[in-house]
Formats: sequence, C-alpha cells, structure tokens
Amino acid sequence: MNDLRQVGELYNSICDAIEEKNKAIASALKNRQGTKSLREEKKRLKEQLKSFVDSLTPEQYQAYKDYKKIRRQIKVSKFQKQCDKIEKKVFKKLNPAYIYMIPAGIGAVFFTLLPCIFMIVGSFFKLDLVNLSKSEFRDIWNYQMIFTRDKEFLRSIGNTVIFAILTVFLLMIVTTLMSAWLSRNTKIHNFAQTLIFTPHISSMVSVAILWTLMLDPVGIVNQVLALFGIEGPNWLMDTRTSLISVALVTVWKSIGYYCLIIIAGLQSLPKDVYEAAKLDKASKAVIFRKITLPLLAPTLSFVFIMKFINSFKSFAAIDVMTQGGPQGSSMVLGYWIYNEGRVKFNYGFSMAGAVIMTIMVASFVLLSQYLMKRNSQTDKPSKRKLKQTQIRGKDNER
Repeated sequence: MNDLRQVGELYNSICDAIEEKNKAIASALKNRQGTKSLREEKKRLKEQLKSFVDSLTPEQYQAYKDYKKIRRQIKVSKFQKQCDKIEKKVFKKLNPAYIYMIPAGIGAVFFTLLPCIFMIVGSFFKLDLVNLSKSEFRDIWNYQMIFTRDKEFLRSIGNTVIFAILTVFLLMIVTTLMSAWLSRNTKIHNFAQTLIFTPHISSMVSVAILWTLMLDPVGIVNQVLALFGIEGPNWLMDTRTSLISVALVTVWKSIGYYCLIIIAGLQSLPKDVYEAAKLDKASKAVIFRKITLPLLAPTLSFVFIMKFINSFKSFAAIDVMTQGGPQGSSMVLGYWIYNEGRVKFNYGFSMAGAVIMTIMVASFVLLSQYLMKRNSQTDKPSKRKLKQTQIRGKDNER
C-alpha cells in the first residue's frame, strides 16, 4: 500500500515540476528572455517521467493510471471553475439575453441596416456601381424625375395598391371560409389540408409557368369556358385582365399557407363559448359572425398584414407571366425597381423607388398596429359580455 502511495507522490511531484517549468517558460517568453535552459530541464523531466512509468510493476502501473485520471479530473474542474467565474462576471455586467442576441444583431446590421443605408444614400446619386468614384450627387433630382416625368412609376404605384387590395381581400375571404370548413379533425379534412398546402411548397416560378400555359388563349381555362359557350379573353395579354390574372395566381399559391395559420387560430379558441352559444340556440351563421370572427381577429390581422407586405414584394409571377405588360398594365412597384436597376441601369431611380416602397409598407404596418391596439382597447367590454355568456350557459346546464 505504501509503495502505491509513493508511486502517486512521485508521479505528482514530477508533474508539478513540469507544470512549473511551463509557467517559467511562459513568463520568460513574456519578458523576452531566453528559454533554452528551461526547455532542456523540461525535456529531462519528461524523460524521467517516462523511465519512471517504464519501471513500474503491473500493480504500480494501475495505481499510476488512477492517479493520472484523478489529476486530470482536478485540472478540468479547476478550468471549469475559472470559466464559471468569468461567465458570472460577464453576466453581472450584461443581460444574458443581449449576449444571445449578438449573432442575430450582427446579421441584422450587415444584411439589413447597411443595405438600407446604402439604398437611402444611393437614391440621392447618379450611381456608377462599376466605379463608385464616378457617381454624381443629385440631391432630390431622382425623386423629382420619377414623380414628374416617369408616368410608368406613378402607374406602378397605382397597380401595386390595386394588386395588394385585390390579393389581400380575396385571400382573406377565401381562406377564412375554407379554414372554417377544414378545421374539423377528420381524415377527409386532413387530406384536404395537405392538398391545399401543396402549391405553397412549389416555387413561384414553376407555378407561374403552369398558369401561363393554362391561361393561354388555347389553354385549359378557355377550353372549359368554351364548353359553356363563353369566349375566354387573352388573360395575360389583355390590359383589363393581366393584373387580375396574376393576382389570382398569387392567391391560389398562398391559400394553403394562410389556411393553416387560420386553422391553428380556430383550434385554439375556447370550446365552452360555442357550447354556451348552442345552448342559447344560436345558428351557425350567428356563431361564426358573433363569436368566431371577433375571437379570431388577432390571427386575421396577422394574415392581413403579412399578405399585404408580401403583395408589395411580388416579382416572380409578374416577371414570368407578363413582364409588366401589356402596356404597363401589370407593372407593379417591385418589378419597376428591378426594371430600372437591372435592365436600364438607372440605379439612382431604382433606389429612390425602393425608398418610396419602404415608406409605403412601413406606414401601412404602423397604421395597422395602431388600429389593432385601438381595437383591443375597445374590445374589453365585449370580453366581459363573453364571460357573462359562458356563465349563463353553465346556469342553463344546471
């Protein structure tokens, strides 16, 4: 037993000496002193440790392994304690939430804030992206030109607003009614949810190509109308139907995604409210209008805002199906910005248009948030009434 203890003591003494030499070497390097003699002593100690291990009996070697394992664990625990101390010092000075937000903050700065700053600054210049030193400062000349002389820009704003209103309201009506039917938990309804969600998985380009073929003058849509004696128009080449056609395709693709959001909202509604309404012998239409829609208002507001913002970003469908034509009838703001920047190389005009579109979207979002807060304050009495309805329903059960 004493022999085994001596093995551990000797092993520890050699390891301590090696660690001291490491510290001495580090100190010498810091003070820019010679380390040759220290390195030789360290090498001699390592050779001594190796010869000591080679001379051990099997029993002593097992004791050496145990001591080595214990020493490593002590070393790790010391390092862990040092890390914990540093972590506590850092967390005392900073909120942990801010530390975890640093990667997202860096991404937001480089991929959102800096491009926005470049866009705003570039809107006041005649930009030459090949050689920025040749760019000319024009003050607000770009804005004056697109508002006074570029009729296509003004038309694109009008088309964008019409496109947004058309897609948003059509989507809201269709998805709300479909979600009310699809919210039932049966095999048929679950299969229908999957089927409706399928177009959202596909890319907008492939969907646009499919509908371009279907809306062709000799496509399947006009062939179906011909069966009923209706002569279909040239959907994508007619100034009256081109924008409407693209809007319908956009709505068709996004129905499944927004349906799932509304279904999730419907399934989270309290069931006792509906039970109380049934006890009062309320019809399905009254329940939907008086209970479902008011309780679903936050979810519907979210869908409304998200679809409105996405409608301003519409590009792929326009590019594939109409290229902004015919005669600019389907030219939306996003496609006008692309056309000015990447086709005509008027980057100053393009960035000025992008700034205006950003202001329009931001204004809409702020207005929507204000109206939602206002509605939530006015809805407090209605929540009281809802509670009274629940109590009345329970009394009727008794």
